[in-house]
Amino acid sequence: MASPKTRDFEVFETITATSTGAVKTIDLNTFVNVAEMEAFGVESISVGIDPSTAAPEASLFVAQVALEDLSTGFISHASYDSIYLTFQDMLTSAFEESLSLGDVKEIRYIPGGQLQIRADRLTSVANVDLYLRITGKIAKLSASDYMSLALTNSLSN
Repeated sequence: MASPKTRDFEVFETITATSTGAVKTIDLNTFVNVAEMEAFGVESISVGIDPSTAAPEASLFVAQVALEDLSTGFISHASYDSIYLTFQDMLTSAFEESLSLGDVKEIRYIPGGQLQIRADRLTSVANVDLYLRITGKIAKLSASDYMSLALTNSLSN
């Protein structure tokens, strides 16, 4: 059973979707104490176009948040390590978004480590400035829950 140690809070990041793809890292170890069996509980993720973007009405991009290295490209969203994936085409109003939380109280616990964020512009003429907001909380897990989480995480790699 998870016992919340904090209230919900947001982690903010910005990234520019480029033609070659941009990657940023959020170090979850700055928030959780692994020795105390703490985990970061992701409740929601949102990605949007920042007002600084030159032509937001013509933006076309894809973005992913994952536990795996995204520097060489995107990973399959069917992978355990893929947490969030979005595709947005402002010209055709095409939009797809998927957040993989799990079935336990709509929260995905992550026992430290790093989140990788990747953003690529597709056919847009200009780069697309994006913002990312991750809402979550820090929780202390029971020994059995923490071990189950750690085993699931290690077996998926």
